[in-house]
Amino acid sequence: MSATTIVGIDPGESGAIAHLHNGQYGFDVYDMPPNPADLAELIGTLGDIDMVYLEKAQAMPKQGVSSTFNYALGYGTLIGILAARSIPYTLVTPSVWKRALGLTGKPKDASRALARSWFPHAPLSRVKDHGRAEALLIAEWGRRHG
Repeated sequence: MSATTIVGIDPGESGAIAHLHNGQYGFDVYDMPPNPADLAELIGTLGDIDMVYLEKAQAMPKQGVSSTFNYALGYGTLIGILAARSIPYTLVTPSVWKRALGLTGKPKDASRALARSWFPHAPLSRVKDHGRAEALLIAEWGRRHG
């Protein structure tokens, strides 16, 4: 029986893509590519994907119109790439996966700390690596609850 391949995506400019493979121990994590062509190429290099868990986009209070538009454009591009490649995906709200992992109401650094404990070899040493941490946690949530 082959191992399940799961991808977790924290969308957005500071987001990331986590690829869990080879059973419980294999993973890769990538910063969100800067443009659609690089994003499509990256997703194409991940091989056969059983499921993508994509954090559901939502409007953020006090976020400007331009940044909201760019976020929505990138989010739609992600869904389009997944659909064009016939990759199954599930949308998951932050409140659902964070509640399940005990992160509700906690700062982003709590996500990074939890991801570092579960994936000690992950490149999460910088404060700005919270997107990588959250992508890993979304993928792990999917592996456990999907």
